[in-house]
Amino acid sequence: MVEEGFVQMYTRDFAALAAKAEAGLEIEAALNKRINETRAHATLMDARKGEGHLAAVAERLKLESRRTSVREMRVGADPDATLARREAFLLRVAALLDAQQAEAGPLSIAVRP
Repeated sequence: MVEEGFVQMYTRDFAALAAKAEAGLEIEAALNKRINETRAHATLMDARKGEGHLAAVAERLKLESRRTSVREMRVGADPDATLARREAFLLRVAALLDAQQAEAGPLSIAVRP
């Protein structure tokens, strides 16, 4: 069973990175680091709690990308453009997670039962 807290935490983190990117901050290194952390943590969670954590984060990001009421992002003169950039960012992250999920092979870490 997928842990909801896990999904919420990573979705919130990626949404915050989208807001930082919109504010003009350089976030590529932080984004790549967080994607790698998400994948590693999902591997652990899958081993302990059941399959599907990485896919669940990707799906939630797709849902989150469609939100039109966004508290953490300042909407400037063109709210539609701002929301479109946010959507593109979150969909890009979801695609990266989906791609990594497809590449993932068998677990290569030791987990105690």
